[in-house]
Amino acid sequence: MISVNEKAMEIVNDMILRKEELKIEVSTLENGTTVIDLGQEVRGSWEAARMMAEILFGGIGQVSFETFPEMIDGVYYPAVNVSVDHAVLSLAGCDISGWELKPGKFAPIVAGPGRTLGRKPGDWMEKYSDYEDKYHQAIITIESKDPVSVEQASELAEACRVQPEDLYLLVAPSSSLACSVQVSARILEQTLHRLMEEGFDLDTIIQAQGFCVIPPCIDNELIAMGRLNDVLIYGGQATYTVCWDDDKIADIVNKITSDKASTYGKPFKEIYLEAGCDFYQVPMEMYSPASVVIVNTKTGKIHKAGKINTEILARSFNDTVSG
Repeated sequence: MISVNEKAMEIVNDMILRKEELKIEVSTLENGTTVIDLGQEVRGSWEAARMMAEILFGGIGQVSFETFPEMIDGVYYPAVNVSVDHAVLSLAGCDISGWELKPGKFAPIVAGPGRTLGRKPGDWMEKYSDYEDKYHQAIITIESKDPVSVEQASELAEACRVQPEDLYLLVAPSSSLACSVQVSARILEQTLHRLMEEGFDLDTIIQAQGFCVIPPCIDNELIAMGRLNDVLIYGGQATYTVCWDDDKIADIVNKITSDKASTYGKPFKEIYLEAGCDFYQVPMEMYSPASVVIVNTKTGKIHKAGKINTEILARSFNDTVSG
């Protein structure tokens, strides 16, 4: 059986050895937990950001850079190109964010392969897979501008069922390059959770590949958060290769793209503010990919839905602060 934490640790160890080259910082908390800063007190690098995204695939997915195929307000922006051969394990097991560490204690900014070590009754990962990793080290990513406390690290170690000294935490705020890249790489995960919600048979998935524009960084958490959501909603495409029935695919694919949402057509920051700055008041169908392609190997038919919207991306990227 593949151990996603073991595979991801290969990348983590490489990061630690190359910390100066990668422009990251590595420190150890009092309880022995290793913290790798990719954007809180440092700027990080493109390669560190790419490696973080691959860690979030459990070390068994590929992330590379390309140029986004469409101009946005006269500019060609960079994009991620992502591919996975173990889609449910990489995306639902490792990449999906949000974890109920204890009853009533939900951690929406936490992700990573470490969660596969600490499966608990009620964890929504149960909806996707019965996979449970067995490894002595755990990797968790945290999207936050605040330093990790010893108490938080110890709680995460307990949740992952490892000793604190065997826990590795990768931290980066929304405004960082690392976060921009790893969120753009979530285009496949954003699609998978919508497929699952609409009743798609996940066992029919063979592979997944996609691309998504990377938003320009800004040292403003609210604007950065808006851009991170906008690139998935308006600037990414996921292609899933499956073996299933065309009528079932056609029924689902036309429900899962963002252009079907009632709030479609506005930058996410506007939608978020209108929802009282409460993510859970934003219509769930808004958390959908811009474009989806499903290739059915059973018949050869290609199903497609949604569209890239460069107009909204331009509005999002041109949202700035005075300075």
